Amino acid sequence: MKNVILVFLAACLLAVLGFRSYFSLVPPPEPSLKEPLAEILPKQLAGWQIKEHDMAESPEASARISDFLNFDDAIFRTYHRGDTYVGIYVAYWKPGKASYRWAGSHTPDTCWVINGWTCSERKYSVPFEQHGKIFEPAEFGIYEKNGIAQHVYFWHLIDGKSNSYKQKKHSYYLNALKDIQKHGLNQRKEQFFIRLSSNKELEELSQQGGYEDIIESLDMLVLKEGTS
Repeated sequence: MKNVILVFLAACLLAVLGFRSYFSLVPPPEPSLKEPLAEILPKQLAGWQIKEHDMAESPEASARISDFLNFDDAIFRTYHRGDTYVGIYVAYWKPGKASYRWAGSHTPDTCWVINGWTCSERKYSVPFEQHGKIFEPAEFGIYEKNGIAQHVYFWHLIDGKSNSYKQKKHSYYLNALKDIQKHGLNQRKEQFFIRLSSNKELEELSQQGGYEDIIESLDMLVLKEGTS
């Protein structure tokens, strides 16, 4: 029995080394992001005040965590109009830059809660359609802090497809196997983490002029359903 286990472990090790050698020789896919995120998101909206933030100011990150996540590009921009607030946070990794599990680890479920927010509602793989555009399913939550509630939609996109977080209750090793089952052995696909947050519900936001430009910019970030 001991010999059988040793042979099995040796076979697994050889397989892992073989796959690593193969992927080290095969170049990763070309990135789909062709221009800086700062140029894609609206810089001006009539009637809105716009502010650019350092990534370390976001609930997802501190200066230390931002450096550790090693983004290829990232932006945190907020839009204010009267008592309406909209926040857009986007982090981007080129193909092969970060593991799927690591890139998707700084969600509001962890980072916002660690920073003192309370999650009062959570939904997974929610259909998302705005201004006639059908997007990849979103993760949704309502997070509250100091009496302020934020409606948060977020996406972890892997090769343009949204990654659901329903599996978070499982063990790390089972999740890793699920990653391989879903994405294959080539774990080197392009990744975005995109978060849309507001103190207003989508129905109210969609009635405000200029908001459609924000949605249009998200559509340019490979969020439309069925694209990659």
